[in-house]
Amino acid sequence: MATTPTAADVAAKVAKLRAAAKDTSIPQDVRNQYLDKANALEQSTYKPTMAKGGSVAKPMAKKPASKGAAVAIVIGVGKPKKPMMAKGGVAKAPAKKGC
Repeated sequence: MATTPTAADVAAKVAKLRAAAKDTSIPQDVRNQYLDKANALEQSTYKPTMAKGGSVAKPMAKKPASKGAAVAIVIGVGKPKKPMMAKGGVAKAPAKKGC
């Protein structure tokens, strides 16, 4: 019966592989293989935190039941009476009335 390695076992193996990768007496290809194995061990212990597609999964919230008809009041919808900017130019201040 095979047992799954604990986090401490994996951390010890990764530390041993990284220490072996620092040894300059062995060829660079072998050192790179040690680092690749250490990275693969670390990646195998990570738990997925993202949902499929890259977005975080959120629990669905229940909507409260509405008790009556909703009335929306919208004031000031539409175009302003005087545009604040001339076409393609600098913004103009509103003209003063009087003098």
